[in-house]
Amino acid sequence: MEGRNFIKLSFRKRYRSFTVEGDFTFEEGFNVILGPSGSGKTTVLRIIGGLLKPEEGFLFWKDRVLMDTSEGIFIPPQQRGFGFVFQENNLLPHLSVKENIEFAVKKAKDPKYPVELVRNLGLEAFESRKPHQLSTGERQRVAIIRALAFDPPVLLMDEPFSSLDFKIKLEIIEFIKDKMTQKLTIVVTHDPFEALLLADKVFLMEKGKKIEEGSRELIEEYFSELKEHVYTSSRRIS
Repeated sequence: MEGRNFIKLSFRKRYRSFTVEGDFTFEEGFNVILGPSGSGKTTVLRIIGGLLKPEEGFLFWKDRVLMDTSEGIFIPPQQRGFGFVFQENNLLPHLSVKENIEFAVKKAKDPKYPVELVRNLGLEAFESRKPHQLSTGERQRVAIIRALAFDPPVLLMDEPFSSLDFKIKLEIIEFIKDKMTQKLTIVVTHDPFEALLLADKVFLMEKGKKIEEGSRELIEEYFSELKEHVYTSSRRIS
């Protein structure tokens, strides 16, 4: 895997009555962690992003060691350079849409305001509004723009489409897939629809453990009744 954009993670994180653990290799393309609420999906994502430190484990990104508990290595999130999209969007409430995006753009190698992103996600008319003046779906679109604006090599997304209606969800998924070509994206979701639309590689989780991993066909095996419906819906909307 030398020279490729990949993440290798092995860890154990203990909570009071629950332990999340596993070995994961995320490769260039779209990696989906699929499972029910409480299965440990978000824990995996937060450890990759540096927002959570496990009791034991290691994390490699390409040729860099980002975490190794046996050696006392822990690179903080701001030094990892990854993009984040959280379910709760985390916008700065005192800033306008444009100012929120400009704040993120400062971290880019080429800090230009992403006019194309704003236009393609339908937010040109909302640039002067504050987050509280937006709908939940509009706020999430701003959060997605902020994450993409500085062109991250790795994008981490935690239930990013849950507040979007189905038509907009399809449009934004296709847009993100186009923008993140030849990069590494990890998406956490409980929705097999989203997993089918996104995944190059999928990891199934239950009760704090990875139970299986594979290609998109793995989702079809577990949720075979959804396959025809999701493709039929996609064609009807497009």
